[in-house]
Amino acid sequence: MRNLIILSSISICLLSACSASKQSAKLIQDCPEEKIVNKMPMVQTEGKDDKPNTYFIYKGERRELAEFDEKWLQENCDIKETEVH
Repeated sequence: MRNLIILSSISICLLSACSASKQSAKLIQDCPEEKIVNKMPMVQTEGKDDKPNTYFIYKGERRELAEFDEKWLQENCDIKETEVH
């Protein structure tokens, strides 16, 4: 019984570590060209999800902040920030 508990605990720890590494592996670890901060007034449409006001330009395309490894960016990139008015 004790061996089963130990084996279960080890399995859970291994699965947690594997899941955490997969999560960070999915995030982009590369420097985007630019960060856009949209300061233009917007009309909120009821029942419609509006796009976030801040995003990156990466390889010429809009990419959301959540797609990137934020910690990695802070340590490795100097990203130009542009405010759009």
